[in-house]
Order: sequence, then C-alpha cells, then structure tokens
Amino acid sequence: MVPRSLSRKVLAIILAASTLITTVLTVITFYIEYRSELGLLERSFGQLERLTLGPLSTAVWSFDDEQISKFLEGIVATGDFVEADLYDMDGTELYAFRRSTETRSAPLALQSLLESPSVDKTFRLVLNQGTIRMRDVGTLRVKASRVAILERLFQKLLLTFGMQAIKTLIISLIIVAIVQNLLTRHIMHVAKFLQNLRLNALKSPIALNLHRTNRYPDEFDSLVITVNAMVSELSIYQKQNEDRLLEKEREIEIQKMNAINSARLASLGEMAGGIAHEINNPLAIIVGSAQRLERELDSNNFSQVRKCSTQIRQTCERIAKVVSSLRKLARDGENSPRTRFSMAKLVQEVLSLCEEKIRQDSIAIEVDIPEDVDLFGNEVEMSQVLFNLINNAADAVRDLDTKWIHIATTRTKEFYIISVIDSGGGIPAPIATRIMEPFYTTKEVGKGTGLGLSISLSIAKRHGGDLKLDATSVHTKFDLLIPAPVA
Repeated sequence: MVPRSLSRKVLAIILAASTLITTVLTVITFYIEYRSELGLLERSFGQLERLTLGPLSTAVWSFDDEQISKFLEGIVATGDFVEADLYDMDGTELYAFRRSTETRSAPLALQSLLESPSVDKTFRLVLNQGTIRMRDVGTLRVKASRVAILERLFQKLLLTFGMQAIKTLIISLIIVAIVQNLLTRHIMHVAKFLQNLRLNALKSPIALNLHRTNRYPDEFDSLVITVNAMVSELSIYQKQNEDRLLEKEREIEIQKMNAINSARLASLGEMAGGIAHEINNPLAIIVGSAQRLERELDSNNFSQVRKCSTQIRQTCERIAKVVSSLRKLARDGENSPRTRFSMAKLVQEVLSLCEEKIRQDSIAIEVDIPEDVDLFGNEVEMSQVLFNLINNAADAVRDLDTKWIHIATTRTKEFYIISVIDSGGGIPAPIATRIMEPFYTTKEVGKGTGLGLSISLSIAKRHGGDLKLDATSVHTKFDLLIPAPVA
C-alpha cells in the first residue's frame, strides 16, 4: 500500500511554523502594548496631579466632605485607578474610597507575572495661600492596578491569536490542496506505478504517464522520462538474465544427467567382471548341454535329450534374468512408469548382478524379505537405489575379518523400511553429516564418484520417502523408506 502521509506532513510543518511565528510576533506585540499601557498609566497620574490636587486641597482645608467625596469617587472611577485614600498631616486616614465594581480579586496567574501587581503613588496636598506661602493640608495615596492592564491585553491577545490561528489554518489547507494537486498526487501515482512494476517482476511493463496537461516541462516530466528509460533498460536486462539463466539451467541439467550416467556406468564397471562371470558360466553350461544333446540324438536317447533341452532353457532364463537386471540398472529410469512390484524379487534381481563380486570377497549375504511385500513405484529407480546400497556395503566390508550383509524389511503405519546392514562398525560423525552430499566420497580416487547416495536420496524423496543413516545402530545401517501402497 502506498503511504498517504505527505500531505499531512506538509500540513503539520506549515501549522508548526505558522504557530511558532504567530506566537513570537504576538509575544512581542504584547510586550510593546504592555509598555505602552504603563506609559498611559504614568500620564494618568500626571494628569491627576495637575487637575485634581489643587481643588482637592482647597476642599480638605475647608472640610467640605461633599466635595472631598466627589473628588475621591471621581479618581477611583477613572482609568485603572482602583483605590484612593486621604490622610491628614499626622498620617491618620480620613477617607478611603475603592472602586465599587471591583468585586473580584485579580487572578493569581496574572499576579504571579508581576513583582508588584499594583502601582501606588502618594501626593502632597498643598494649599496655595499666595505667591509665597504654601500650607500642607494632608496626603493623597492613589493605587492603580497593573493586573487590569494585563487582563485587557490577554483578552486582546486571545482574540488576536484566535484570528491568526484561523487564518493560518485556512492558508495551510489551501497550501496543502495545492501540494496535493501539484505534487502528492503525482508522487503517489509514480509510487503505485513502481509498486505494480515490482509485483509484476517487470513483465509487460506499461510506460509511466501522469496525464498532465502542463504546457511547460518541469521536474515531473524529467522524472517520467527517466523512470520510463530505467524501466526499459531493466526489462532488457531482465530478459537477458532470464535467457542466461535458462541456458545455465539447461547446462546444469545436462551436467547432472552426465554425472548420473557416469556414476551408473562406474558402478557397472566395478561389477563388469562379476557380470561377465555370471554370463560365461551359463554359456559354458549351454555349450556342454548342446554337445551332449547331439550325442544323445545320435543314440536316440530321447529322455536325455529332454533333460539337456530343459537345462539349456533354464540356463538361458538365468542369462536373461542377468541381462534384464543389467538393463534396469543401466538405463535412466526417471521417466519410467510407476507400477506395483515384488520387493523380494527386485532384491534377487539386483543380487544377481552383485553375486559374483560378493562371492569373490567371501561376503555372507542374508535376505529377510517376505514374498508378499509389494511396493508401488518406479521399479528401475528402486533397483538402482538397492544396487548402490549393496555395492557400498560390499566395498565397506571387503577388508574386514567378519564380512556379512543383511537385507531386511519392516513395516510402519505409513512406510515400508528396507534396511541394508553390513558388519562395519558404523560411520564416523564428521563423515555421516556429509555422506549424502553430491560428489562426496570416502573411496579411493577412481573408485567412486560420490553421487550414489545423493542420487539414491533424491529417488527416495521423489517417491515420497527418505534415505537415512541409522546412527543408533551398532553396525552400519541404511534405511530406505518407501510409502506403503494403498490396499
């Protein structure tokens, strides 16, 4: 999914910058207006001193309570003056007036901003009795509230800040709409194009088109040209890589088949002497029986003729069996059909190829497979697996004092397990971990290709089974697992 956060980021940046600028400018304006308000307050004190103190002094001298009260009430009703106190010459308070509308105290938050929330000024009341003589009649203390100034400024500040916030929000939304139309929309289109290109693996790429009607080329036009050129080059490069990959895969497959055939022929080469003996001996029997048959025919001994012909037929069947086993082992069985076959019969056919080699090395062979064990699979490939296992076992015990090979089968719920066990004492752990790897062999140079077990493992896997070395066995034991056929 293509992210859609660019517009929100632009909006957040604009709002943050505008808020910061508005806040700084508002604070500066607040400070300037606050200083201006304090200047006005000082002028109010000066005006009070010029216009009120003279008449008030006269009223005090004449003890005119009505006039004094009017003067003091007028003072506390003017501007930011909140209190007016009149004292005699001894400091005794005679009158005290406070603004009657001031029913609430100043907010603590505003008071805490000031060292002195109120401004006090004391004036001498002097009665002018001529050009020379002046007489003190008392003092006037007037208090003005700076908190009231702050309250007015804060109200003005909130109004200004609110208007600026609304203006900033409107401008930001307009800018975001412009960015969305001119930038984000096209960037998202490019991102979706590249994402689809990645998902389709550059197959049948369509040229990038932003569907813009701009008369004058800009950066997006350059981007479209660059992206389309890059996609075209990548498509060509990918096609070349795919062709090279197919060629390499064909080469690897050919090398694999050559290696498998080489391994199969190498095994046959090792058995060549034994196979020749398995054929030469029956041929010698056939020749001898034929010669005897000629003699018995001359003497008209038909019972012996029948006996010689039977022996020739049985011997030919033995040769045919060896040849059939040899053909199974020699050909590529990967494409052969899967059929139901007897496991015991297949083992005997494979042993017919190894029998002479096993007899020459004085290796005892024991087969413990019931006649009724049938498997379903590729009979040719199964014969190749068994041939590799039996041949490896024969090579492993050739130089031991005790030489035997035991072939047995067991049944689990899902598999038949064909075990090939020899008299060896097992395989060391470092070798056992690599023994199924292709081209890994412990035989002498020229006596093994290192492909027998790896090919056998792949055949077992293709049949849905497995080939394992039983590390818990006292003797060397390989288990071939083949799925049991459905009844």
